[in-house]
Amino acid sequence: MKEKKISKIMHREIDAWIDIDAQPEKIWEVLVDFKSWETWNSFIPLVEGNLKEGERIRIKVVTPDMKPMIFVPEVYEVIPFKKILWGGSFLRIIYSGDHAFLLELTSDGKTRFRQIERFRGPMVLFMGSMIKKTEIGYNQMNLALKKQVEINLPENK
Repeated sequence: MKEKKISKIMHREIDAWIDIDAQPEKIWEVLVDFKSWETWNSFIPLVEGNLKEGERIRIKVVTPDMKPMIFVPEVYEVIPFKKILWGGSFLRIIYSGDHAFLLELTSDGKTRFRQIERFRGPMVLFMGSMIKKTEIGYNQMNLALKKQVEINLPENK
């Protein structure tokens, strides 16, 4: 039992979502157009590389009230129109994390866009403030994606 308590202490998760008035295919089109991110995404304005499982990409994250950081995560999973999962680690036992972008149809015909980030390892004990600021960044990105997608729908032109 004690082992489970310790692992919960060294684990944090962010789950930030927004409903977008568009089909998953339209959102996916914007989501995988990394070159356009700098025009609408102030939180992750740079993504370089191929979105292929097993490949490494380079991302720049501009977390609110923090210095910009560069990460080089590995792409773990890509399911077109549904999911992107990337992540990485620092000496594996010190810190590991993964970031999922999920697209889920809702019962009212919209699409729920979710970003789920899982932080694991002893380093998490010292990341409380950064995790809170990161969640703010995810919510800002979600709203920016919603605006970018919805403004470009044919009925809004």
